[in-house]
Amino acid sequence: MDRRSFISAMSVLGGSSAIPLVASPDCNSSKGTDYHLLDEARKRPILKRELFSDPVIIESIELLRDRKNFICRVRSTDGTEGISISHPFLAKHSYPMFGYELIKRFKGKDARDLDMLIHLAAEQPAKMQGIPYCIQLATLEFAILDMLGNIVNKPAGQLIGDLVNPEISIYLGHHYSNLRKLPPEESLELMRLDAVETSARAIKLRAGIGDQMGLDRDSAPGRTEKLIRMGREVFGDDMVLMIDGNGSYSTSEAIRIGKILEEYNYAFYEEPVPWNWYEEQMQVERGLDIPMAGGEEEFSMHLFRYLIGNEVFQILQPDLFYFGGMIRTMQVARMTEQAGLKITPHISGGGLGYVYMMQMVSVCPAVYDFHEFKMFHTKDANGTLIPVESKAEKFESINGTIKAPSGSGLGLVIDPDYIKTHTLIES
Repeated sequence: MDRRSFISAMSVLGGSSAIPLVASPDCNSSKGTDYHLLDEARKRPILKRELFSDPVIIESIELLRDRKNFICRVRSTDGTEGISISHPFLAKHSYPMFGYELIKRFKGKDARDLDMLIHLAAEQPAKMQGIPYCIQLATLEFAILDMLGNIVNKPAGQLIGDLVNPEISIYLGHHYSNLRKLPPEESLELMRLDAVETSARAIKLRAGIGDQMGLDRDSAPGRTEKLIRMGREVFGDDMVLMIDGNGSYSTSEAIRIGKILEEYNYAFYEEPVPWNWYEEQMQVERGLDIPMAGGEEEFSMHLFRYLIGNEVFQILQPDLFYFGGMIRTMQVARMTEQAGLKITPHISGGGLGYVYMMQMVSVCPAVYDFHEFKMFHTKDANGTLIPVESKAEKFESINGTIKAPSGSGLGLVIDPDYIKTHTLIES
């Protein structure tokens, strides 16, 4: 589906709720974008406060550490626990922010006020905003949602939305390095084996060198062009293929590669120019018909508002860690729905990323057809397998879909002996 067909289809699905991309005469932007409907959608309450008749006071917040790995544990005054595992490879860079800034903002507070607590924690400390800080905020939010879900015996996702996607269709988005460093024949064979294992119906490949520098570099001359062509040959016309540039290209080269993607019927083109080159991204978007995807590195709510209001991308990809959690991602999803666009939340491999993704997507409006999946990797930042057990259905991919977790909280139990290998560093 090309970009024009995609937009047309989304307008039909969105109906009268979708905002016009050409603003009304009373617009509040010099460039003609009317944001007021986006703002109304974003500001609606998210956490289902009505599920909790009495205050839920956060009595304790603990950050536990084992070398590079971090666990957050929270408890309410009635003794209910919530546990999350932090980002699998970036938490080690910013964990001091957890104790310095976040504990004082949440400890002793009523968890029913989570919408406002998250908003203030994300927006007030201007000099600490960014991905490292948002990772710590998301870690705490995941644990609080786990605790709240355990209190009312509901999945964490269903605390912030209704179950609209009981089955989650995946696209394989791993083999990041292999797809760029190995010859296409070898890397595509690795991906083919995982596609067979999961019965995935969609796969994301990798273009360019992926350095977020926009220097038009590749690991070998002609590798990306060959990968695009061979990807279609190996997987056939029925496989949904997309590709991620990870900021490899200048505007002109991004458009050149995009034309090849259109020739081979790729479903979307992700982040061809560096992530914050939004003017250049709009030039690429105007030069192509293929739907454009992006937003993975963005941590600003106001900039997501801009990206959506100006249709810089047709498919928005806030990262659940990098953007600061599920509540903020739901706000982006509601703006996305209002604009008649689509969203597919991003998540890193390792840790419990796939669990956070499933909780979010299960209740997310305006979702794209497929969602990033990097296999059931449950290794922590130290490379240790995290011993987890689902509270309900088995975590498995059948025909390229995974059932949304139905157990309480995050839907899983972490082996207490594993947690004991971590020591308290902040409380």
